[in-house]
Amino acid sequence: MLHPADDGSARHSPVSAVVLSGGDVDCIAGLLSLRESQPLSIYAGDHVRAILGGNQIFRVLDHKIVNFWSLPMTQETKLRDAEGTELGLSVQAFAVPGKIPLYQETSDDLRDLASTSAVIGLSITGPQSKRLVYIPGCAEVTDAVLRQIDRADLLFFDGTLWQDDEMIRAGTGRKTGRRMGHMSISGEDGSMAALAGATVGKKIFIHINNTNPILCEDSPQAAAVRAAGWDIAFDGMEFRL
Repeated sequence: MLHPADDGSARHSPVSAVVLSGGDVDCIAGLLSLRESQPLSIYAGDHVRAILGGNQIFRVLDHKIVNFWSLPMTQETKLRDAEGTELGLSVQAFAVPGKIPLYQETSDDLRDLASTSAVIGLSITGPQSKRLVYIPGCAEVTDAVLRQIDRADLLFFDGTLWQDDEMIRAGTGRKTGRRMGHMSISGEDGSMAALAGATVGKKIFIHINNTNPILCEDSPQAAAVRAAGWDIAFDGMEFRL
């Protein structure tokens, strides 16, 4: 649990390591709250490490006590704290279709925005060999993504939008989900259809936008999600593997 140690320490955080799945603001901004002389290991792919290294605000993460580690795409990495002690978790990163962060965009052409390295998924294995797959953003479920998802005990998957033009219809934005690098949940090319045959223990939609009707428990969209074997994330949701 994320509670400070009850040992009289003036400052303490139980967070020993952070694994970054992308360079979007909601992925990296939290690092700035972990800066108060707290030893830490940070794991990230080359694209994200370049973003952190190129922005001086992240210098508040003291390199004397914060270790920055590369997250290779081809091998399993055992997570360690800042002192090198293994934490009992291993992670393997894999490429997910997506786009560069908003603040790096210089064009509206999807061909210029698409990236094979800016967005990654994480396959996390614990001491009991149970496996969690974490994909908070995904533009397309490819065969390669399906192979990573197959036989996971728990899947957290991009549930941003129910339909592609949802934010435009709601008057909350001018971009489609596809333009933002997110596939929709519904439709023949949506994530429910794409993952219908996946062998997964439990499937959870996360990263849900406030325009998404699945957040209304009594909506037909929420019923369709549950009927398809999915759960919908909520604050305080817990799992034990």
